[in-house]
Amino acid sequence: MPYSVKVLLIGAVGGLLWSSIWYGAYFFNFTDVGPNLFWMAWSLGDWTEEKTGQWLAILMITIGSIAIAFLYRYSLAKISSMWMGIGFGAVLWVLIFYIANPLFVGLDSVQELSNITITSTICLFISYGLFVGYSIAYEEELQEYGGT
Repeated sequence: MPYSVKVLLIGAVGGLLWSSIWYGAYFFNFTDVGPNLFWMAWSLGDWTEEKTGQWLAILMITIGSIAIAFLYRYSLAKISSMWMGIGFGAVLWVLIFYIANPLFVGLDSVQELSNITITSTICLFISYGLFVGYSIAYEEELQEYGGT
């Protein structure tokens, strides 16, 4: 299988897996913010708060995750360390919850979010970054040293 296809699959599986886990955490009230955070940048109606909105957001996150996986491949894949993936996930969390916060109309500032929401979302983003980062770094090493 070509390396680019593997990166695409890693991104898609990572996005689907971790955004689905995020929805589970939201469903069981571990976080006040679910995957429908994706829709908060636009005023689209009440459907975004329902299951349909959550699952469509998971689909959009899965598609966006493919782009994020390729970004990781071209920028950080040569660094074969789990710490790089963990740092990548933490940076994604900071980008969304601090820097892009004004874009998401219904999202409270980090200072106003509950501790359980902050802890849960940081752990989810770090786990996502670790999954994508380490998987791509592993595939990069296989490519470099003649693996399959």
